[in-house]
Amino acid sequence: MGLIHHIDHPSVEGLRVGRRNFRGQWSISSTCIVYRIGNTVVDTGPSREWQLVKTFLQERKVNQALITHYHEDHSGNCGHINDAFNAKVMCHENSYRRLEHGFALQWIRKRTFGHSSRVKPDAFPDSVPSGNGSQLRPVHLPGHSDDMTCFHEPQRGWLFSGDLYVSSQIKFMMAEESVTEHINSLRAAIALDFKELFCAHRGVIHDGPAALQKKLDFIIALREEVDFLRGQGMSVRAISRKLLGPEGLTALISQFAMTKRNVVLSCLRSLDE
Repeated sequence: MGLIHHIDHPSVEGLRVGRRNFRGQWSISSTCIVYRIGNTVVDTGPSREWQLVKTFLQERKVNQALITHYHEDHSGNCGHINDAFNAKVMCHENSYRRLEHGFALQWIRKRTFGHSSRVKPDAFPDSVPSGNGSQLRPVHLPGHSDDMTCFHEPQRGWLFSGDLYVSSQIKFMMAEESVTEHINSLRAAIALDFKELFCAHRGVIHDGPAALQKKLDFIIALREEVDFLRGQGMSVRAISRKLLGPEGLTALISQFAMTKRNVVLSCLRSLDE
């Protein structure tokens, strides 16, 4: 069963969908949250869970979907939502082509979340009226991906953060991720006027700036440790094993698309910039 639970918040509705393991347990990495504010949804969930997302959205009119980034657990139902509800789908310009024409996926990502349905997306305006009196302002905060966009509601103190946060520590990265951009984006987000963080995987975090600061501190400290160990003459593999441990199942099942080694390599690129 793909329905995990509903998100409990007085002003924002949310639905967590995704996969459970053979013990019936779910994790933040195999599930994703669709948030709804008025007639607007932030992210669309994975296509494997379309029927659950569709039922959730049929409860009230949906006019538009805002995509934080193109990854299939976030954009999976963008075409379905457009077809079923005639809802406008908006994303950052870096992913216009990805959402319209598709993108390559490793088999484990297909198995977990399914392919992304396709749509011809629209651009974000400077501010998006959500239909309940709030205004969501798109803020481009790359690092996790080049299109990563968060949505800020300063009057209510909200930040819909996509995958900007997820966890206070980074143990794995894809090759496309950038430590430098992570650091810059976290600093930019912390400077925004907000309190509650609506994370697409972790859920609602009531002291959002503190959570982001903890992640920022971790990344900066990790980069400093990488720099020190490089100065001791250690190899990338040795640094990775010392700081993050040996590569495990995550690297194997992702066909080494998501690895601890990528974290170290991105730290080194950041140090050399």
